[in-house]
Amino acid sequence: MTQLTYREAAKRVGRSRRAIRYWRQAGMPMTWETREGQRVRVVDEQVLLSWWRQRLQNDPAHQYRLRALFAAQETAHGATRPNVNVLDR
Repeated sequence: MTQLTYREAAKRVGRSRRAIRYWRQAGMPMTWETREGQRVRVVDEQVLLSWWRQRLQNDPAHQYRLRALFAAQETAHGATRPNVNVLDR
């Protein structure tokens, strides 16, 4: 289990430290750890990644990019499948 500080967590998922603080306030479980004599908040990497994935799934801009990506792949392969929601796959 890798424990990440705010800065490390933000760098890992490509977000700001403010976003990580917001997620903590929204309920993401974090604990305290002593590093070099200082107490710092840390989050387990697996917990962080699950929160990040959940936020991506709920982001309309991300869903739009996924639909565009899948549509481009299907036209490149010449697929003639009926319209289905690409996020349900």
